[in-house]
Amino acid sequence: MTQIRFQTPEYQKDGSFILTDYEFSGDENSGWEIKRNNALTGSLGPGFTPVESLLCGVCSTDLARKFLPYPLPDITGHEVVGLYQGKKVVVEINASHEARGIENDCPYCKGGMNTQCPHRVTLGIDRLPGGFSPVFLAPVHAIQEIPVSIPLETAVMTEPFAAALQAVEASHPVSSDRVAVLGPRRLGALIVAALAGYRKREGLSFEITAIARHEHLLNLSRELGADNLIDLRKQPAETLRENFDIVFDTTSTPEGFADALNMSRRIVHLKSTNGQTVLGMKHLTDMVVEEIALLPLTESSLDFTWPVEEKKRRNPNVYISPSIKYSVLQDLGDTGGRLFHKQDAVEAKRQMQAGENILEGSPFPRFDLAIVSTLAEADQVIRPTPPEEYSILRARGAVLLAPGSADDSLLYRSVTERGIAVHTSRCGDFRRALAILEQSPQIAQAIQKYMITDRYDLPRIQEAFDRAADSRSIKVIVQTGTIQ
Repeated sequence: MTQIRFQTPEYQKDGSFILTDYEFSGDENSGWEIKRNNALTGSLGPGFTPVESLLCGVCSTDLARKFLPYPLPDITGHEVVGLYQGKKVVVEINASHEARGIENDCPYCKGGMNTQCPHRVTLGIDRLPGGFSPVFLAPVHAIQEIPVSIPLETAVMTEPFAAALQAVEASHPVSSDRVAVLGPRRLGALIVAALAGYRKREGLSFEITAIARHEHLLNLSRELGADNLIDLRKQPAETLRENFDIVFDTTSTPEGFADALNMSRRIVHLKSTNGQTVLGMKHLTDMVVEEIALLPLTESSLDFTWPVEEKKRRNPNVYISPSIKYSVLQDLGDTGGRLFHKQDAVEAKRQMQAGENILEGSPFPRFDLAIVSTLAEADQVIRPTPPEEYSILRARGAVLLAPGSADDSLLYRSVTERGIAVHTSRCGDFRRALAILEQSPQIAQAIQKYMITDRYDLPRIQEAFDRAADSRSIKVIVQTGTIQ
């Protein structure tokens, strides 16, 4: 058994930090006990190994940690560079069965969606102490060596860059597209970089436009690969109606989402969340967390598949809200032998949680698609009985919105009348992210040079958080260990 003792600044319920004694006791095969100030506070099963922490970035999740529904106090930080077996590494944050190397029958881990594993714990966020400390416990299969060509300060950004790349791959621009990134600050700037790297990797020729109200963010976007810059102080958003095929909204505001809907001709990719009711939807944030799409109801929408998935989906089980008329299905034409389940969402949830066999052939124990007639019904599919975090629709599924409702909201009209698809995404694959940064060294160097604005040592973590909350900073990193 290994015993690791250390002191580290621990994040408190009020957002402050207190230097606290910690101890990890255990090993990779039997699991670990976690003690703080000599009292047992948690335990982890097998599949974790100690990693020395070197650098950790401060992100918006860290800044909002006291508002999130996870226990505090705790050690935060998930954008971490570490040292493992003499190698510089980054660590994927979702400790799923697959990431831990645990044999299991989890359909999410076996189906290529381990980041959506319902049994995962999350580094620095949920039950797994994070990287703002001298040492942390990492899932054994989540550790990725950093290519020597990538600067360590750029590697700190691997997690958000992977999330940015996930967004790009989920909405897959093609040659001749006009693509816009609205609000390119931290995440938005990385989406610009991911678009540039994706374009190079795929040999495509689409156009990247950054849209912001601040000159320094526009200049940053240019350095990261944007072809065009639009300053909204000089060119109002209303003049850009239907100017772009795909718009990535990273503003975290209802107003920004509305602008993105108006600017787009085909897809709005919503990457940022704010927990608010937005344009008539209460659970838009939950939709992003579970990577659910909102699409117009068409025959082709029944075949909705994520572009990066290896196999084309069948989507065999489709939920239908009670308000949908049978004639709506007849108008779709060939429905491909799918099973349509017309019932109340709360009752469907009860049946699923009771283990009743209501689905046939679906790879996940939820509906593959849902057909609804209103945004309120979409909310009920995503969260039938809030605040319980349970959806009757699978992660990376899609809600298909039927026309004909009296709903006059911008979101409803954009989807049903203009055919706009709303895509969402969450965490990404570190391997693909590191590969793009290795293939595009100019992007890796630009991230280090133009995005890392502030650096602090671990004892000054409170100052680091205060600085990260200042709009004048872009990315703040904390040195947590000795770099050689």
